[in-house]
Order: sequence, then structure tokens, then C-alpha cells
Amino acid sequence: MLLAANLPHVHNMKGGIISYNGGKATGDEAFGMQFFVRGDFSDVFRMSYAMEEGLQQLYLALQDFCEDGVVKTLLGRLANFEKAHKLKLQAMFPDIENGSEGNGDTLEGGFNKRQFVDHFQSRKVTLEDVIQLGMMLEIQAYDLYSRLAKTTEELKSKEFFEFMRNEEKQHLAFLSNEYDRLLL
Repeated sequence: MLLAANLPHVHNMKGGIISYNGGKATGDEAFGMQFFVRGDFSDVFRMSYAMEEGLQQLYLALQDFCEDGVVKTLLGRLANFEKAHKLKLQAMFPDIENGSEGNGDTLEGGFNKRQFVDHFQSRKVTLEDVIQLGMMLEIQAYDLYSRLAKTTEELKSKEFFEFMRNEEKQHLAFLSNEYDRLLL
């Protein structure tokens, strides 16, 4: 994704973030936010709804590529997490569903649902795949909601973003526990 955006000096670090022991990132906190959100959204709540919808649809679509009942169950649970987020948005902003924008293809992190469906369509979806995918997308959402909570001045918006950030944190903890069980 970064290379496609013509960003120089992109490196894939062997061993991932666990192997990193280097310096710290510098720069404006808003730098790169365009990579977290793609699409033409009239407000951030519609953007959030569209991302939650996209992720719910992705998890449900991936169930079609699963033979393992445990993997299907996990995908269903992850889809329900996103459904709960949409319900929270609808409760806070009753007109959001009817006016929500997007087509369900927008995901946290600037990803497109079709990218993942195409990737997994040609292979068996494993429990490890689902956990790692979920962790990647949930951390993107956590980061986005953290940034939005920090930058908004409006109290209702700040409360919503803090709620969503904490929800994403709980989802990450859940996925981390699932991964620990997988490794045992």
C-alpha cells in the first residue's frame, strides 16, 4: 500500500514489530492520516459506520472460504463486534444508517475489502490468518479512534471516539488471548 502511494524508503522488517529496537517516529501526528481513511465521507461518524460495515462484511465473506467450524465461529464473533459498533453509532446518531456513505468496501487502515477477499479466495483460511488479520485491522482502528479522540474538541464526539478506542482495545485483548491459545 505504501509503495503503491509512491512513498520512498519503505522496508519490510523481518520479525515484525517484535524485532524492532530502533528509533522513534517523528513528525506531525496527523501526517499520514489519509492512509487510514479512504473515501468521500461527509463526517467522521459516517466514516466510522462505513468502516465498521466494511469490516463486518469482510468477516462474513471470509466465512465462505472456511471449512473449519472453529474459524467460522471466530469470524462470526468478529463480525458481531463490528455489528455492535454500528448499533452504538446508530444509537448516538439516529440518522446515520440511512445517510451512511460508502459501499461496505472501506476498512480501517485504508484497506479495501476486495483485497482480502481476493487473497483468501485462493487459499484455505486458517485460525492464525483470521487472528492476525483481525489484530492488524483492530490496531488500525484503535490508532484512528485514539487520534480522533485526541484532536476533537466536541464533547459528544470525544466520548464516542474514546468509547470506540476502548472497544478496539478489548477486541485486541480478545484476539491476543485467542492467539495465545493457538500457540499452546
